[in-house]
Amino acid sequence: MPQINAVGGGRGIHPLRHHADNLDPFDDIAPSTVAMIIFFGSIIFATVGMATRDWLVGDKRAISAALKAHSTISSSTNYSSKKDYADADGESRSRSDIKPQIIQQWEPTFVSTVVLFSQIGFLGIILFVIYSLDKSSSDKPISMAGFDEDEFVFWILVILLYTYFVSWKRNDGKPEHRRNRTLDGAHVQDDATQTSHTTTSRSKMKEKIRQRTIEMASLRQRVEDGNRGDGASSQGSDLSKRLEEVLLTDDTVFDTILDTIDDDIQSKDESELGLLEKGSKFLGFNVYGQFRRICDVKQENDVLNRSQTLEWKGLLSVIMLVYQYNMGEYYQPFSNEYESSLKRVHVYDNLAKAAMTSLLFLTGYNHTYYFNHPSNTNRVFKLSRVLQVCMRINLLAVFMCLVLGKTNYGVCLIHTSWFLFIWAMMHIGHSMNYDKYLFRLKLLGAAVCIFLFWDCNISRVVKINGAWEASQTSWEWYCASYLHHWSAFIGAIFAINQPIASLQLRKLESLNLLSNTFAKTLLSGTLLVLALTWAAGPLRKTATVYNVCHPYFGIIPTLLLVNLRNVSCSLREHHIEMLSWLGKYSLEIFILHHHASNIVLISGYPRCNFLAISMILIFTARLLHNTTSVIRHMLLPANEEEKCCKNTVVCSGGIMILYAAACILTWTETVSLGTISTITMIVGILLYQVLTEMTWSDYRGTAPKLKKNQFEDDEEAEEGSTTKVSPPLLATLSIYLLGYALYQAVSTSSMHSCNPNHANKGRWVPLSACLARTKLDRNFNKMNYFGPTQSTLNTTEQWAWPENTCGFHYHSKTELQLKLQEKRIVLIGDSSVRNLYHSLCRFAGDLTAGGYEGTSTSHSDASALFGSTSLEFKWAPLSVDIITKIKGMTVSLPTASEGGPDVIIAGGGVWDKLHLENTDEVRSSQEVTIKTLASELKSLRKKFGVSVVWFVPPIINTVALNSDEKRAQISEGNVDEMRRMYAELGVLQSASFVLDGPKFTQDRVLDSFDGVHYPKHVYDAGSQIVLNALGHLWGVDANKSFIARSYLPATRSLINPYLGMMMLCFVLIGLFYFDGYFGVGYLAQFFVKKVSLSPSELYKDAFDHHPAIAQDQISKEEYTEVQEHESIGLTGRSSSSLRRR
Repeated sequence: MPQINAVGGGRGIHPLRHHADNLDPFDDIAPSTVAMIIFFGSIIFATVGMATRDWLVGDKRAISAALKAHSTISSSTNYSSKKDYADADGESRSRSDIKPQIIQQWEPTFVSTVVLFSQIGFLGIILFVIYSLDKSSSDKPISMAGFDEDEFVFWILVILLYTYFVSWKRNDGKPEHRRNRTLDGAHVQDDATQTSHTTTSRSKMKEKIRQRTIEMASLRQRVEDGNRGDGASSQGSDLSKRLEEVLLTDDTVFDTILDTIDDDIQSKDESELGLLEKGSKFLGFNVYGQFRRICDVKQENDVLNRSQTLEWKGLLSVIMLVYQYNMGEYYQPFSNEYESSLKRVHVYDNLAKAAMTSLLFLTGYNHTYYFNHPSNTNRVFKLSRVLQVCMRINLLAVFMCLVLGKTNYGVCLIHTSWFLFIWAMMHIGHSMNYDKYLFRLKLLGAAVCIFLFWDCNISRVVKINGAWEASQTSWEWYCASYLHHWSAFIGAIFAINQPIASLQLRKLESLNLLSNTFAKTLLSGTLLVLALTWAAGPLRKTATVYNVCHPYFGIIPTLLLVNLRNVSCSLREHHIEMLSWLGKYSLEIFILHHHASNIVLISGYPRCNFLAISMILIFTARLLHNTTSVIRHMLLPANEEEKCCKNTVVCSGGIMILYAAACILTWTETVSLGTISTITMIVGILLYQVLTEMTWSDYRGTAPKLKKNQFEDDEEAEEGSTTKVSPPLLATLSIYLLGYALYQAVSTSSMHSCNPNHANKGRWVPLSACLARTKLDRNFNKMNYFGPTQSTLNTTEQWAWPENTCGFHYHSKTELQLKLQEKRIVLIGDSSVRNLYHSLCRFAGDLTAGGYEGTSTSHSDASALFGSTSLEFKWAPLSVDIITKIKGMTVSLPTASEGGPDVIIAGGGVWDKLHLENTDEVRSSQEVTIKTLASELKSLRKKFGVSVVWFVPPIINTVALNSDEKRAQISEGNVDEMRRMYAELGVLQSASFVLDGPKFTQDRVLDSFDGVHYPKHVYDAGSQIVLNALGHLWGVDANKSFIARSYLPATRSLINPYLGMMMLCFVLIGLFYFDGYFGVGYLAQFFVKKVSLSPSELYKDAFDHHPAIAQDQISKEEYTEVQEHESIGLTGRSSSSLRRR
């Protein structure tokens, strides 16, 4: 019986993959894929049936509602409100594209069911289109030799600059304030404009004071009424009346008072000036000068506001796509000596980990900001909220895993884990969340838990350390989570200190120009120095060292980017709209980009192909985002815990039942198109009948009055046989068409899938050294040693596949090292096989392999170990010697090839022809030997699971043979006769792959210096053919798993309590010194003496009027008034005095 994996295919990926044109695409289908075909097929059946019935009766309300669901999503993209800013969907601070009041929760009604089922069916169609594309491109190996750092950086800069110039917008959506500019770009205003602004500002100030005066007069009148006869009160009243008359009537006196206030502020005592201010005044600088404008006090202009977080995600999505397009994910740096991937410096891989850290930083920041937002109460901690966010992160990933039969989205699991951690951290003792110190003590306890779990040996104490390494999935999750185990928590600390960081920047911008500039320069410069130290140190370390350092130092560039992105008011109140829009779909883009790298729509034009694939990918990501959002809102309504739990249990239970049925079908080997179609239609009919019986009568009862009267006289005609029979028939037809399309798509991809034998269909092409001119200039800082006219005289030829459609390519040295990791390669045969062994050794790192060895060593066994790769050569010139060597290896091997060779490359025949007599008796004996050899090769494949490659002898250059005996015995005609004998007796059929020696040597015959052997580059071509064939024999997924394992160290090497304690110290600083930059923010006070800028002193100003704290002290109207006055003071737009403070 076939083995059934948890999610993956029924038969898994066998090292020997046979390519037959008549292969049924459902023979190797995963049980989860079968379950999803039944699930989505039955949903589509019921949807088509219900929509058809609605159409036939002429109502069409359900169809209209289903169609409007997509238009509702598109029209609500620009929807924005203060509530949405706080009530995020999925990503806790990201505004949803769906209006909650428009997308209604699912109810057991006809219209609601049709809308929900149409969205689920649409999701299923998209997923199976991806499945078909994934199957068609799964046989294409990954090219890892084409990564170009210059092109990668160039594309990133081009996209960033283009999006900046095209879509640099204000966060609040208001139009830009245009200003006159000089030729050098400086802002200038004429006297009239400045006078107008000053007059307007002063008029607003007067109006504000007058309103306050009127309020004071009203209050005074009430006091007078209650204190008649009090002389003091009367005297105070008379004074108040005179002041009111002046403020309300005399503008001249009013202006004089304001000027006096301004002059008093400007006449600061010299003793109160700071060192920087005194020095600036001595040098002649304007001590009281400042920037011309300060940001308004609102959430859109805070540090790391919502627009910035979306922009950041969009930028990372762009970088990820370009990185994937350049194959940077699998790029391996050059090394002169063989080194394992863990001992190789890979800067771009380390940067990719830093990018992942920044995403998790945003995850911790967004969720903590949401849970700690003053407008959110205990309702944010409800189970419905948890289910919504988990569904947002995992819905698409789970369905992709089930449809494809693969588990490739561990990042979603990591983000979910950190969301649950932050939810628990904020929920437990949530009454302490608005207490100044208790809240931070609670977060310190959470930090200690992180320290104990990842940085100490507690995992060994509770005996779960071995559990992580027990399975590949748990091991990958633990190692990946370890690499970023402080990132989300640091984001949480920044979130609770974000109001302080915003207030500090606003206060800095209200100071004079020099103080502001120097203080910000010191802050940014300190973070920049730390980032440069990180770039010069840990970033350029090997993977082993960097994996240990990254959790503790990888957050430095993220903090630097946060600081630089918010360093000025203009940067904070603006964002790149295109990147922000793209950031809304970053999760879907991340999930889809795994399946886009090998799709070729425009062959021969890689940049055009990248552009086309990227546009399709982004469009598909938007569709999936909108569809899953509607499904989430309908199944998991906000603040409806009972319905959320019920719908979750019902949906999960239904999928589990279908998966169990699919496993039974796979176990009994009854999976076929007919079986799946029959089960799908049976389930669909049952679903359709049950739903229509439950909802149809009520739906017709609520039909519009006109429609109801239209059918009132003939109800029998309305529910006639045509109306009842047609919907199931049309639904059956739709399922048949969709199933047939899926079958044909997968069958076509299977029939046109690349056969490993196509690797022999290459040719020799000229290669000019001038093709690498730019790379030589970049790598060696000099031009090539010959000019363009001499390049044609210095050409060589290389084996290549100019018209390939299978992804065949020339493997670099590092790619070969990666592909052969943890592999044992055994070569058995004559001198031609020995030269192939030397070629593989050269690719593995031994550049001296194949040099002169003398006859004493050329006819003997050899072996070489390159890291985890073992290469062995066994001298066996005759076919009987090959049999002996094979039997010698198989005697010690168990039935399951544990510790045995992964690949055996064998070849021979020339020496048989040279040393055996040409008689009938010898010929008969030789035929028996060859049949035995074929049987042994077949046994290696079937019994031990070894990939077997047979090397057919290359073409013999007869005229170059150095003796008459050789020209008589092993001429090309005689050797070709031996090749045919090996083929007829089954040797070639017994091999997994046949290396066609005559094919890659037919154009190089004149290069054979002794008639039998060829130069090194010819055997290198043979090695390249074998490597490309092995890529298909082992499968692309196997290559990816090797790549993943190469960067995941053992658990025992990860534990570092000393660095963990260092992080606890920084956590203490961030929590109890109230600084999101972990102490760096205190440097701003160095250049400012008069104004308090240290985060601990800003806590009161930032949180005193926090709504959750102030609600018991002032009314809502008073709080709004206070906020209004604070806005006036901190923006500096209406107070001339503050501009000179």
